Amino acid sequence: MPFESLIFALVIGLTVYLFMRRMKILKQQKRRKAEEEALGGPPPEEESMPRLGAPGTITRDQIKQLKANDFEPSRLWSREEAQLILDTVTYLRSAVFMVTGETDPPIDVQNNLLKFILTDDMLREYVYEWGLNRDHEEASAEYPELDRDDAFAKVEAAVLDQWSSA
Repeated sequence: MPFESLIFALVIGLTVYLFMRRMKILKQQKRRKAEEEALGGPPPEEESMPRLGAPGTITRDQIKQLKANDFEPSRLWSREEAQLILDTVTYLRSAVFMVTGETDPPIDVQNNLLKFILTDDMLREYVYEWGLNRDHEEASAEYPELDRDDAFAKVEAAVLDQWSSA
C-alpha cells in the first residue's frame, strides 16, 4: 500500500508542477502582449537572409576564417551560408577600399553593409555568384578588383551613405 501512495503523490506533484508552469507561461505571454500594446504594436521583425545548404555542414576552416573576421559562427550554419558571409565581407571591404581608399573601415559600417547586402535578394544572389566564380588570383587577393556594374553601384551608394553617417 505505501508504494501505491508514493506513486499517487508523485503523479499529483507532477500535475501541480505542470499546471503551475503553464500558468507562468500564460502570465508571461499576457504581460508581453500588454507591453506590445502599450508601445504601439509588436516590434518590427528583423530582416534576415534565407537559409542555404544543409545546416551543420560548416567546416573548421570556415569557422577559423569567420572568427578571424570577428564573427561568432554557429555549428548550425551550412557550408554555403558561411562561405556567403565570407565572400560578402570580402566584397564589401573591396567596395569600401575602391570607394573610400580605406583599408580598415569601422566595424559598425561593415556590419551595416553586411546586413544591407545579405538582406537584399538581388545583391545576396550577386555576391553568392561572384564568390563562386572567382579565380584563384581573385580569391587570394586582399582587395579584389570589382566590376563597376549595377550591383556595385548599389553597394557604392550604401558605402557613401554609411561613410557620411559614421
